[in-house]
Amino acid sequence: MPAFHLRSDWTFPASPARVWPVLADSPQYPRRWPGFERARQLDDTGDVIHCRVRGDFGLTREFVQHVAVREPPWHLEFRADGDLIGRGTWTLTAHDGGTRVVMLWEVDLGHPVLRALARLPPVKRAMARSHHRVMEQGRRSLAALLGATHPASAR
Repeated sequence: MPAFHLRSDWTFPASPARVWPVLADSPQYPRRWPGFERARQLDDTGDVIHCRVRGDFGLTREFVQHVAVREPPWHLEFRADGDLIGRGTWTLTAHDGGTRVVMLWEVDLGHPVLRALARLPPVKRAMARSHHRVMEQGRRSLAALLGATHPASAR
């Protein structure tokens, strides 16, 4: 069972058809998502991506994202292997003339020492806060990229 069950829930004043290409194009994340240092495509289809993300405390996590399900513009599911092990899903739904985006990230830590430390509640909370800060940076960047006339919201 994964140690972390993390959820981001955003609403954008743009259609799923406009939001999807930005979310689904993970090789471009470093250009527009603070915290993503690298997202290098490892295959011809864009379904295998080597990612490096920097969170709080200067810690970087590297993982390979393997897309398992791609259903534009509604659903993207992938598994992660490396420093983060588990699965992630992006789900987009039309909502109030815009798009609701829900990201679920169910992962464990690949490094045994970090995995053991994450069992300590204060450490686990700090790691979850770090994740949410990186996600909030992405939400803000995505809102700006989509040219939102009013800010996207997070729940």
